[in-house]
Amino acid sequence: MGEKQVNIQDTYLNDLRRSKQPARIMLSNGKEIRGVVTGFDQFTFTLQLKDTEVLIYKSAVAIIDGHRQESATSNATGDE
Repeated sequence: MGEKQVNIQDTYLNDLRRSKQPARIMLSNGKEIRGVVTGFDQFTFTLQLKDTEVLIYKSAVAIIDGHRQESATSNATGDE
């Protein structure tokens, strides 16, 4: 009963935020946005674009594609 559930969204967004690597966000309407994730909560996240920061509702997102080197390295070597 005391088990803590892992929230995959929060883990993924937090990894992107900490890495400060640009992410590609595909919205449900087909529009693509690229920027750095700077924060998030239960329903939204903020993305730093070239000269502005935008608030994006998670419900409007279809795909988040972020390059995470730690995961790529560990998968290539078989370490997890």
